[in-house]
Amino acid sequence: MSFETFAQQMVYDALFSNEEGFVIQNGVWVDSGAWDDGATWWSWGQVSAVVYDDVPYMPEGMPREYFPYIVIGDDSSNAWDTDDTLGAEVDITIDIWSRQAGFKETKRLMGEVYDVLNRLKVVKDGYNVVDCLYQFSEALRDPDGETRHGVMRFKLTVQKEN
Repeated sequence: MSFETFAQQMVYDALFSNEEGFVIQNGVWVDSGAWDDGATWWSWGQVSAVVYDDVPYMPEGMPREYFPYIVIGDDSSNAWDTDDTLGAEVDITIDIWSRQAGFKETKRLMGEVYDVLNRLKVVKDGYNVVDCLYQFSEALRDPDGETRHGVMRFKLTVQKEN
């Protein structure tokens, strides 16, 4: 699995839900199979919008009932390998789409995404998200005048476990 694929899956899992039975042990998110008396169950409310990796086909005109939604968008990565460690910094863009008048809903969802992802640490499937840091956000009015678009970017520092 590539660093980019792992990072995207972790972002999706974190935003969508905590269905896979993860726990926090010593401040790190781990598989529930690693649970012991020192671990505590970690739960977050999933963000209050549907999360997509690939937005399904939407009918012409994109009716309001399809909004709001969140898309895990573009990413880029840079290697930071050392002599004994393989790693990458993966920048992931999160897009929030709303049709509610004003920016209140868009900014609320941006806050929910921030609360889930910023400083997220994950250990899973032979990879370790050392950190996930918020980089920037922007709220825009789409050219149609009706759709609001929130753009956020996070940098995940990912290390492959030896």
